[in-house]
Amino acid sequence: MRNGLVKDKGTCVGLDVGTTKVCCIIAQSDGNGGDMKLLGAGVAPSHGVKRGTVVDIDATIQAIEDAVHKAETMANVKVSEAYVGLSGDHIRGLNTQGAIAISKNGHPVTYEDEIKNSDITRVLEMARAVSLPVDREILHILPQEFVVDHQGGIKNPTGMVGRRLEAHVHLITGATSAAKNITKCVEEAGIVVRRFIYQPLASGEAVLEPHEKKLGVVLVDIGGGTTDICVYFEGEVRHSAVIALGGDCISNDLAMMTQVSIDEAEEIKTKYGSAKAAMASTDLEFELPYSAGETPRKASEHEVSRYVEARMTEIFQMVKREIQKHLQISPWRSGIENPASFGVVLTGGGSLLKNAASLGEEILDAQVKIGIPKGLSGVVDVAASPIYATAIGLVQHPTLAHEQYDPVHRRSASMGKIVKNVGEWFQGFF
Repeated sequence: MRNGLVKDKGTCVGLDVGTTKVCCIIAQSDGNGGDMKLLGAGVAPSHGVKRGTVVDIDATIQAIEDAVHKAETMANVKVSEAYVGLSGDHIRGLNTQGAIAISKNGHPVTYEDEIKNSDITRVLEMARAVSLPVDREILHILPQEFVVDHQGGIKNPTGMVGRRLEAHVHLITGATSAAKNITKCVEEAGIVVRRFIYQPLASGEAVLEPHEKKLGVVLVDIGGGTTDICVYFEGEVRHSAVIALGGDCISNDLAMMTQVSIDEAEEIKTKYGSAKAAMASTDLEFELPYSAGETPRKASEHEVSRYVEARMTEIFQMVKREIQKHLQISPWRSGIENPASFGVVLTGGGSLLKNAASLGEEILDAQVKIGIPKGLSGVVDVAASPIYATAIGLVQHPTLAHEQYDPVHRRSASMGKIVKNVGEWFQGFF
């Protein structure tokens, strides 16, 4: 039976339940505001999740238990609760806004018209008052800016005076059933879901620098089942999207074209595949796996890479369309023609494909780099890989870890805890 050692030792646990893997990170704060210390990391193959949705309860529970056990063994700590990453093609993001009156009597603005935390709560309630299907819940409400009497670009309006307060926010919604099924699997593994966090938000905390978010950057998290996108500008999320294509699509293509198993195709992709076929050798051949009685076959790096490049090109083209869509609908353009011009950061297992960044630069017409997790001491030795980005970001994210406004958890107590102090929540954004 699991005990409360995690809480007692001041540790934090991040659990990334993905299509191809489950990753668990256990970290501990130094108590002085410095980098957290990595205590344990565990990874286990995942076969029960498809595109962020549980398709096999037992297989998912087993994968969670395996990953957590490995992390616990390394850290010598028992896990009782965790921040859990949530993604999938059921996730939707949209920009919305709300407005309230601060001065109600029509008199000139006075110090009595000072904006309080209760006003911020009210305006955010107005911003989230969008019509959603009964099977969807709001996962995150991310303030982008506040406007006081037509003065925009305000990050924290607390204490200011004005007649009218407006909030521009980015809402991230997800399917209620998908979150509940993940919750069931995690709880069956003996762990309480402390909070769900949209995976690319966690990944962004682990791999992006504050100045990148301010100047403008596009985070592209290429997972096994999906590719997640977050567009940042002026420090806030301006657009988010999920593409229902990931690294598994490449493996499936290779399996069909070379007539090998999915697992064998995954190994071939990792060892011989290149996102740019022109940079793969036509002379370097390798023997394809075969069974007894079959004729041995060979393939070249270049041949395999043609299939890899075709699918990666499709993924990057869809990413480009999402960036363009953001420019068409976003009211916060500020003269920017292309947010990707400030850079694109790739993370997730799919970013490890050879020459992925090079292909991304060609298609996205921007500088592209691979995002390596940072901010945890000990990461360089154990978890310095994009596959750990989400799990590491889950234990680092100070904003979302203290986010009080949590309608998903408010409506379903078993899915986590809601903290009451809205003022403390708001301060966490700044």
